[in-house]
Amino acid sequence: MNRRSFLSTGAAAIGAFTVIPSHVFAAGKQGQVAPSDRIRLLHIGCGSQGLEELGTLLKSPVIDIVGVADPNRESYNYVHWSEYGLRNSLRKLMDEPAWKEGIKGIPGGRNIMKEVIETYYRKNRPGYKGTVAAAEDCRELLETLKDVDAVKIMSPDHHHAFQAIDCLKRGKHVIMHKPLGNKMAEAMKVVDTAKASPFSTYMLAYNSMGDGKYIDQIKKWIEAGAIGRLREIHNWSNRPVWPQYPVIPAGKEPVPEGLNWDLWLGPAEMRDYHFEYTHCCFRGWYEFGGGSIADMGYYSLWPVFRALNLDSAVSAATRFSRVVGLKNNVPSTIVNDYSYPMAAAYRFEVPYKDRPEKIILQWHDGGMKPQTPEGYDGDDLPIEGMMFVGDRGAIVCDFQGTNPRLLGERASQFAHIKGEPVVENPNETLPDGTVRWLRNWIDGCRGKGKGAASFENAKEVNETFNLGSVSLMSNGKKLIYDPRTRTVTNDEEADKLLARKVRKGWEI
Repeated sequence: MNRRSFLSTGAAAIGAFTVIPSHVFAAGKQGQVAPSDRIRLLHIGCGSQGLEELGTLLKSPVIDIVGVADPNRESYNYVHWSEYGLRNSLRKLMDEPAWKEGIKGIPGGRNIMKEVIETYYRKNRPGYKGTVAAAEDCRELLETLKDVDAVKIMSPDHHHAFQAIDCLKRGKHVIMHKPLGNKMAEAMKVVDTAKASPFSTYMLAYNSMGDGKYIDQIKKWIEAGAIGRLREIHNWSNRPVWPQYPVIPAGKEPVPEGLNWDLWLGPAEMRDYHFEYTHCCFRGWYEFGGGSIADMGYYSLWPVFRALNLDSAVSAATRFSRVVGLKNNVPSTIVNDYSYPMAAAYRFEVPYKDRPEKIILQWHDGGMKPQTPEGYDGDDLPIEGMMFVGDRGAIVCDFQGTNPRLLGERASQFAHIKGEPVVENPNETLPDGTVRWLRNWIDGCRGKGKGAASFENAKEVNETFNLGSVSLMSNGKKLIYDPRTRTVTNDEEADKLLARKVRKGWEI
């Protein structure tokens, strides 16, 4: 599809959105991608996870990273799962065995990402003489860089909705990590904007789904009646694997040199800087993150929502761990209105889209698990997993639905039923160096239609998780939710928590 035919057929849909640059639609030849055929990308967020995933973008000859943006210039206080793992992987990526030798700490920030990109391109793209623009505010680069076609958003959760909507309205294709937003109202505005937009969006989490085929075996068993009527789905994780703090940090720390704290806060309420808010720890705060369910639940439950044709939850209730401290040497429960608990269990009522029934969906984290089902051949369920419970049996599987085992009186009767195999690995590297899932997004950028990973297809799972967070913030109360009006109907105060108090100047 060329630019002229796209515009002639899609002008009504584009509406107020910016016109896509013509070179985005030019299909390059394998291994010979002309500069005019490449997608010029701005990378927003230069922390440890963004750096960890950078190689996927760099190795694709279709992608040109032309700018990076992050409120932090450069520091070595980031959080990672290994003290030297990130540094060593970046050394290997750049072929620089002694990079940052003698510097202690985990690297991050826009200057680090700029250096890595430029070093890689100089060594792997003959004739490369370009430079990567760097700024603390992504909006500055979106204004000044010419012909930016797309962005990858790797910022903390509380920035996601604001940045995604801004970029879509500027006419950019978007890749973004989960969630769409850590507040219901914001996430649903992302859904609405993406649905009305002709641009290619991709929510990372889908790249591990195998197009939903990982749970096809489970779906086939359920449809055949192997466990009777499906009543409940349980999913559990060992998260959080980062610190979660039950109280607001005491004391006032100086803002590190090179960090624009006001910009890092963005739409969130102003507060004094503290390290405990930043880096991966942001996930544990109601204001900045979405908790363990938003960190891992998309990988496991998004394919379940799609495969079983589930709609958004119509109710949510939660249970959670409490923290006891001493006040004047008297044990007392700490009232935590600020952060996700160390362990929580969510209970959602989720209707089907195609029939008037509901199932119970339960999420467990922080070491919580469901009861071990009858017939399970082990002492205890694994640390992470998923279970489908019917009135005639159960299916227990790995966290994302792989390696399913059929339990119950009908197990032998239905064991012969097989699901469709996973033919295409989304993380397979194609001959030109592009990973398959990234190619799917690139195809969308080139006018070949929206893919399954598009933001609007994550509406139901995102809406459900956002509702669970509001139940936690409402002391576990069962909330009744109407997806049509997007309101909590049984608690006025909880309904207000669907949106944040946005700082002036950051309104969507």
